[in-house]
Order: sequence, then C-alpha cells, then structure tokens
Amino acid sequence: MSPLTSERLALLRATLAAKGVAQPHAGAIPRRADAARAPLSFAQERLFFLELYQPGTALYNDAVLVRIEGALDVERLRAALALVQQRHQILRTSFALTGQGAEQRIQHSVAPPLEVLDVVDEAEARAHAAAEARRPFELERAPLWRVLLARRGPELAWLVLAMHHIVSDGASLGLFFDELTRAYDGGPAALAPLVLQFGDYAAWERASFQEARAEGELAYWRATLGGEREACRWNEVRGSTSQQGGFVALELEAHTRTGLARFAREAHATPNQVLLAAWLALLSAAGRQTDLCTGIASSLRQQRALEPLIGFFVQSLALRCDLGGDPSFADLVQRVRASALAAQEHGGVPFDRVVRALGTSPGAAPLLQTFFAHMRDAIRASAFAGTRATWEFVDPGVARFELALVLHESAERLHGFLEYDEGVFSAESAATLAADYQRLLATAVTAPATRLAQLVERCTTRTPRRNLLSFPTRLRRAAGGGA
Repeated sequence: MSPLTSERLALLRATLAAKGVAQPHAGAIPRRADAARAPLSFAQERLFFLELYQPGTALYNDAVLVRIEGALDVERLRAALALVQQRHQILRTSFALTGQGAEQRIQHSVAPPLEVLDVVDEAEARAHAAAEARRPFELERAPLWRVLLARRGPELAWLVLAMHHIVSDGASLGLFFDELTRAYDGGPAALAPLVLQFGDYAAWERASFQEARAEGELAYWRATLGGEREACRWNEVRGSTSQQGGFVALELEAHTRTGLARFAREAHATPNQVLLAAWLALLSAAGRQTDLCTGIASSLRQQRALEPLIGFFVQSLALRCDLGGDPSFADLVQRVRASALAAQEHGGVPFDRVVRALGTSPGAAPLLQTFFAHMRDAIRASAFAGTRATWEFVDPGVARFELALVLHESAERLHGFLEYDEGVFSAESAATLAADYQRLLATAVTAPATRLAQLVERCTTRTPRRNLLSFPTRLRRAAGGGA
C-alpha cells in the first residue's frame, strides 16, 4: 500500500471532519445545567462585538421570501411558529454584555413575531419584503427573527423570514421552514424532540477549546496569510467602501450544471471547489492580482446531534491561493482544492484569533475584500398543506464585503446572488461581473485545459482594453512566455 501524500491526508481529515469523526474533543456534547443562560460561541462573540461597534444596521440580516399559492390558515401558521420557537431556545434568545463578558439570555416564553397585512399586488409585497430585510434588530431584545405575511386575497401570499445572523445560518433557514410546515400540517407530534440546544454547543465549544492546539493552528495561518499581499485593484472603482449594498441575482443554466458535475468527478474535486476556482479566476481578472485571498464559509455542524439545530454554525476561513504562471483551469482547481483542504484542516481556531495573530500594519491589504459561500440543499421551499411554494433570497441592501458570491444548489437548480458594495462598484459593473462568472464557469468546465489568460480574454466583457491586455501579458511573463 502506498503511503498517504500530504494532500490525501488533508482530504481524509477534511472528510472525517465533515462526518464528525476523529475530531478534537468530538465526544458527546452534554446538556448544560443553566437553561436561562449560555456563553456565546466563538463565532457569535465576534459578531456580537462587530454589532456593538456598528449598531443599528442590517449588516448581519439574512432574509428569504416564500411565494405561497393556495389557502393559508393564519392561526395555524401562528401556532406553528410558536411550536418552532418553543423548541429552539436560540429563537427566544437575546444577548447582553456583563462584567464577565457577553452572554446569551434565553427567555422562557416569547410571542412569535408574526405580522399579517394585505397588499394589492406582488410589487407591494416585495417592497414590504425589502423593508423587512433592511430593518435592524436589537441584540438585547428577543426574538432576533421575525415573519411577515403579505396576503393578496385568500389564495396568494408572500411570507418573509428575516433573521439576525447571530442566531442563524443558511442551513437554519431551511430547518426553520421545514419544521414550520411540519408543525403547520401535523402539530407537535410532527416534530421529534431535540437532544441539544445551541447554548449547549456554545458551552461545549468553549470548554473543549485548547490553547496549545490553537497556537499550532495559528502558526499555519501566520505562515499562509502573513507576508506582503496587495489589495485587489478593481478595474472600475467608484470610491471607497460604504457597506451600502447592491444585489445581482444569478442562476446557472442546465448545461453548465451538467458540465460542472462531470468535470468535478473527472478532476476528483467537489463542485464547491470548482465553483470557488471560477470565482478566484473572476477576481483575478477584475482585481488584477494573482495572489488572492478570499473568505469562505465552513460549517461547524460536525456532529449528528447538531444537524437539527437552528443557530449560527458557520466559521469564516481565509483562503489564499496563487494564480500565477497562467495555469489551466484544471490546474487551478487542484491549487484551490489543496488550499481549501489545508484551510479546513486548520479551521479549529476562531477567525478573530487569526485576525489578531496576523496583526495590522499601515497600508496593508485588507484580509478579506471578498467572500464565497456555496450551500447544498440548505433551504427548501417546503409547502404548507394545500399550497405550492417557491422561495428566493431578499436583498438586505447592505454589503459585508466589497464583493461576495452566495450560491445555493438543489436537485432542481443552482442559483444565488452577487452582493457588491455600492461605494466600490456600479450596478452595471456588478451585473457584468455576474454575467462574466457564469460565462467563465460554463467555458471552463467544458474546456478545463484552457489557460487562465485565455479564459479571461474569452469570458470577460466591458473591461478597459488596457486591463484585458496587461493581465494576460503579466501571466504569460510569469509562465516564462513572451510579451
């Protein structure tokens, strides 16, 4: 038997991590004694202090809109919301800063936050949805989620769910709708009892954290993310970051999805890694850099008991990848795969610890200008009895990064949105980037031997000619080619 290479060992560890096997401190999570209080998880703590630093914004709001065709019983809906809320302590939780630090405070009972109104048409319903997504939460007041039901007559309605990210993630939105429809259809008997609560996880995470292991992982991050890095120099820049966001919806065509699945199998990579490679290729072209660092989302649901819980189970990781030397797209995918596996392997240290360990210096490039997230079957358009339902993301009107791509994959479709900072990008340039990404991915998965510079020339549009020429030239020189 041949020995494991470092890459295969990283893949094995990442696979085991995804299954909750052989994790550090992966023993059973105990129930905590205090049902009224809990510490914050590391991810929550970072978000809590960011919110304190910049309160009164919708920067960490997540919202989805569900279109419901068919008669919906409002009182049954209200009762179903109450059932789901009572099951999950996190849906009855507020946050407070004490002399010992921040803590979660769980209310015994909170009225489900449902508002019902009548609208004249879909445009009015969508306007209400946008307003709901952009309305700030107050972390010291529970609950940190709300539901709006906009009705147009007895057979058509739009349901808006808005949640603060400190109590939810993409998977939580799907869990919420799944439990809500089952509670609506079958009452309490339709929902199995929960073994754990989010507060149990947060307490266990802190109790099992080891400083010695963290120091080892921080050494990896210092070596990987340290040193000089240049910020992306976008081809079209309007000004400085504003955190006022725009939103471009996108959906991959069926032939692109087919090509993506086929190429991922042939490359022994995941679709996530291929989608991420295309994202980095786009950023390299738009930002005129070959040394790139982008944020990625990593799930912390590494034990089966955590899978049915609503809560904030996402860790941010910084992925640094070298796109120099004009690689083929197939080669780029392998670079991304290796970088992603290494980042996952060292993802046990909280992201804010990584940021502090790196330090800051005057004129240094921001660690994360961009972000990428890819979810699979996280949100489902579960229909209430006697209805049909379809869902979509709602634009919260904010931008956490200069540029972010969020994709959701299901058996039926692969869609999502490009979020951009309006202080940096115009709506036109953002729409162009979204179209470029789809075109670049479609070309790359059908012709993965194509060099990056050629992909850029073939698949990007409306870019100043000097940038289209200088980018491939720089890559050709780095590869040893002529000007």
